[in-house]
Amino acid sequence: MAMTREDYEKKRRRLEADAADAKAAYNRARALYDGICDELRNLRIDWNEQQKTDRATEK
Repeated sequence: MAMTREDYEKKRRRLEADAADAKAAYNRARALYDGICDELRNLRIDWNEQQKTDRATEK
């Protein structure tokens, strides 16, 4: 069965809406991921600084 112009337009609109929703979800997930990576980096930095301070006070 051939696709009508109406079928095409309906499917195109749905796919464009789905793509826009997916892009928004991707951007939210990317921002969350970037924030978690920043927290991990800061945690490692804080831990390393604490370890240096602890070693310096032990001497």
